[in-house]
Amino acid sequence: MDRKEFLCAAGRAGLGAGLCGVLARTPAALGQTPEVPAPTHPCDERVKFAEEWVTRWFTVLDEGVDEATRAALMRANGRACARAFLASSGREAHPVPFAEWVRRLRERGGREGITVDGRAVFMEFTSNYQGKPAPEGSCLCPLVETRPAGLSGTYCLCSVGYVEELFGRTFTEPVKVSLLESTLRGGKRCRFRIDVG
Repeated sequence: MDRKEFLCAAGRAGLGAGLCGVLARTPAALGQTPEVPAPTHPCDERVKFAEEWVTRWFTVLDEGVDEATRAALMRANGRACARAFLASSGREAHPVPFAEWVRRLRERGGREGITVDGRAVFMEFTSNYQGKPAPEGSCLCPLVETRPAGLSGTYCLCSVGYVEELFGRTFTEPVKVSLLESTLRGGKRCRFRIDVG
C-alpha cells in the first residue's frame, strides 16, 4: 500500500476524514504534472539580499569616496574583524622578534601558504576561517564566499587589514602588508606580502 492509499484508507476508517477527497483532486490524481516550486529557504533569501546589498554598497563607496579613504576604512574594518575573531577564539598574542618566529617556523618544517624571503613573509590563504582547506578561487570571507558578480575589488582591502592585525600581533617589529593577488580580483588565491621591521 502506498502513502496515498494508506491516507485514503485511514480517512475511510475515520482517522483522516476528508483526506481522500483532497488527494483525489491533486494534480497527479487528475493526470496533470504537479508544479514543484524551486526549493527556497529564508537563509537563501537573506544570503542573496546580503550579497546584493554588499555589491551595491561597494559600488556607492567606489563612486563616492576617494581611494585613500576607502583603503583606510577597509583596512580598519579588517583589523577590527581580526580582533573580534581572536577574542572569540580565546587566542592570546605573544609577539616575538621576527628572527625567533622564522627559527620556530623552520623547526616545525614550515607552514602551508607561508614562505619567507629575507625580511618579507609571503602568505596566501589556503584554508577558510574554520581551518578547512579552501579550493583555489574561493573567497574566504564568509560574507561573500560565493563571490557575487560585480563586487568591487575594494572589498579585498579588508583582508589587508586582517593580515596586518594578525602579523602585527605576531612580531615585536612593525609590519607593512601589501595585497599581491585576490580571488575577487581574478587571482587563484588571496596572497599578501608582509614586510617586517
